[in-house]
Amino acid sequence: MGYRFNEGDYQARVADADKGDMVVLADTFNEMADKIVENIDQLKSVENLRRELIANVSHDLRTPLAIMQGYVETMLMKNDDLSAENRQKYLKTVLTSSEKLSKLISQLFEYSKLEAKQIEPKKEPFFLAELAQDVFHKYQILAKEKDIDLRLNMPKDLPMVFANLGLVERVIQNLMDNVLKFTPNGGKIQLNLKPLNDSVEIKIADNSLGISEAQQPYIFERYNKADRKGKQTSGAGLGLAIVKKILELHDATIRVQSQLNQGTVFMFQLPAYAG
Repeated sequence: MGYRFNEGDYQARVADADKGDMVVLADTFNEMADKIVENIDQLKSVENLRRELIANVSHDLRTPLAIMQGYVETMLMKNDDLSAENRQKYLKTVLTSSEKLSKLISQLFEYSKLEAKQIEPKKEPFFLAELAQDVFHKYQILAKEKDIDLRLNMPKDLPMVFANLGLVERVIQNLMDNVLKFTPNGGKIQLNLKPLNDSVEIKIADNSLGISEAQQPYIFERYNKADRKGKQTSGAGLGLAIVKKILELHDATIRVQSQLNQGTVFMFQLPAYAG
């Protein structure tokens, strides 16, 4: 039996392991074989995910690179004929594309570390109200550019939370990036915080076109991107996947409520600090 398993027959097991004089040995062998098969399946899954990652992000990596290359080549070929205004326009386009590329690469590194469990959150008590204020002021500037009404709602006596400040900030920023992207010009976004039993609940709501019910279970997956009409679009879609992974490190869950043409709400809870 061990010979068959060693030769690659991973379904080989000791038959009637509960009978005979070597019950313990037979049970041990079967348990070991099950564990080995489980580990092999996990390794195959990781390898498949790695291949999927490469396949799914290649388009996102190529697009800004192609734009940068195209504009730089144009500037070189038409160097003497370009007006100062067009030159400035081309340079801004190259800069924007390079920033998108840099952000995507950073997300890839961040997600790969989270996936490999290389990030261990150092939790500490901190004032979530202060973090929310900082994020609110930062995104208020971006919201004004789209004429979006961004509001922060929270009580004055909001308790401290026990979590990793930097990672929680990343979660809120990723969610804000997402709702800001899909909220139409002249729309509304609300960042709401409130105590809830032994936790603090964080809600980010918008009045976007929403996400279809069929698409909602998949929006936090690694490579899925859904627009607010419920249609799947191309791209890596790592922002929400990173949110999910970070909250898992905090034993928390990200949830979404959405209806088409009625907006979307993202919500999660963090433990209140009892000290």
